[in-house]
Amino acid sequence: NIMIMKEKILEAINNSKVINTHSHHRNDDFFIDFNLDKLLENTYISWSKVDFDKSEQSRQNYLDKVRFKSYFVWLHKALKEIYGIKDELSAQNWDYYSDIINSYHKDKNWHKEILNNNCKYEKIILDTYWEPGSNNGDPGLFCPTFRINPLFFGYSKDAFDHNDNNVYKLYGREFNDIDEYVFFIRELVKEKINNGCVAVKNALAYDRPLDFKAGSRDDAQKVFKNRDNITENEIRLFQDYIFGEICSLAAEINIPLQCHTGMGRLEKTNALNLMQTIQTNPETKFVLFHGSFPWTDDIAGLLHTYPNVYCDICWLPLLSPTAAQYSLAQMIEIGTSDKIFWGCDTWTSEESYAAKIALTNVLADVLSQKI
Repeated sequence: NIMIMKEKILEAINNSKVINTHSHHRNDDFFIDFNLDKLLENTYISWSKVDFDKSEQSRQNYLDKVRFKSYFVWLHKALKEIYGIKDELSAQNWDYYSDIINSYHKDKNWHKEILNNNCKYEKIILDTYWEPGSNNGDPGLFCPTFRINPLFFGYSKDAFDHNDNNVYKLYGREFNDIDEYVFFIRELVKEKINNGCVAVKNALAYDRPLDFKAGSRDDAQKVFKNRDNITENEIRLFQDYIFGEICSLAAEINIPLQCHTGMGRLEKTNALNLMQTIQTNPETKFVLFHGSFPWTDDIAGLLHTYPNVYCDICWLPLLSPTAAQYSLAQMIEIGTSDKIFWGCDTWTSEESYAAKIALTNVLADVLSQKI
């Protein structure tokens, strides 16, 4: 009976410790004066651009529009379970939910109790894009990845990535030529790894297409020497070269290179655009994020073809359980058991548990069908 097997699998998953491979969890101070409104404003539901205020009518309108989104469905389940609330969230009991959340968060450690007790996380790979390479002051729980996006914008002191990071402002350095800049990048990444980072993270799908080409040192040098009068194409040539250097470095020091694929700018952000880079860097471990949604078949093709490709379905079960089931079933059939990972990809503990519940249900559904 598939249902009986699914229940046994669910029980096994829920009793297991978890290594969460991707999170943006905020630091302790973020959870001061934390309530339902602040939670919702810092979840993926906010990406829907449905606003709300203190009025009952506004809250009702918000719930009417987002109630059936996967993001809301799993967060709602998580809140009811974490806080022992039986009633469905409504415009009328909104403040009741909010007051309960706020009261628990008066304990400054509550957000970590959720991560430890509800989520059962043993370790969390943390991507603090606001402070690249940070462990939130808790190395026991958080192992940072080092987000490298700002390094691709070193062609100008006035260039910022999509998180408003600028390499010159972050590190207070000046560079005379491309060789000096690449040397700085290599030493910086090595320093971050020595200080506890376990991977590097490329989220450039929010900044540019992923169709990187083989970069030229001379092209990059021209851009570096002519910063005040460069074209979009020249910027891409500069970034292509920098990415090639980072891929080589990742292989040299044997660290995974996590790459956001799929949702982002959408233009050429599907994982297949990385094929040339993957081919030309066979010793680099490429961990491809998010199942390349909505182009999930890309991941299956790359996983089947290239032994240096790994798949992380972080975010995907929370984003679309339907897509996650399809993608995970393919990965199991095509890949090997050491090639598939998952991370919550969230900012708050409540949404992290929502992502964990979503993953648990997706995993149980897929595995029960495999028996």
